[in-house]
Amino acid sequence: MGDITELLHAARPGDGKALDAVFDKVYSSLRAMAAQRLVWQPGENTLSATELVHEAYLKLTGASRLDLIDRHHFHACAARAMRQILVDRARARGAAKRGSGLAVCTLDEVGEVAVSEPELLDIDAALDRLDAISPGLRELVEMRVFAGLTLAQLAETSGRSSRSISRDWQRARALLLAQLDTQA
Repeated sequence: MGDITELLHAARPGDGKALDAVFDKVYSSLRAMAAQRLVWQPGENTLSATELVHEAYLKLTGASRLDLIDRHHFHACAARAMRQILVDRARARGAAKRGSGLAVCTLDEVGEVAVSEPELLDIDAALDRLDAISPGLRELVEMRVFAGLTLAQLAETSGRSSRSISRDWQRARALLLAQLDTQA
């Protein structure tokens, strides 16, 4: 059993210091993953990689019952927390773009309409539909897209072969693209 897995087991009964130690050990890799995701993030982004990691930490530690099993499960939960944070921020920006208390005007008064940023919200909805098909593939996409793990890292954290992860990634991408196409 690795250091992180032992710390996660210690954190189960509510040992906050053990969970803090886990974050200390993986902080730099989480921050690097968050930085990669924020570069990918479209539109105006006022969130830094450090803030994203800290918000994910607060989201995970604020959970009423956090039963993290191992390093893979920790990364999966961190990826999901980052996804939720980014999606919530995109929805808030979308609400602000739709008015959010601003004066109403007609289309004749507007001139040129700005392009919205539907990509993240579309991916979120497609991931929800993918979850209904295969929760494991949804988790793989979250960890690859939102946590920025490579296929080799996914294989290492899950204890599976690289070929198996690669096959699942190809299947997940195909299903996700199909889900995105059904939205169009």
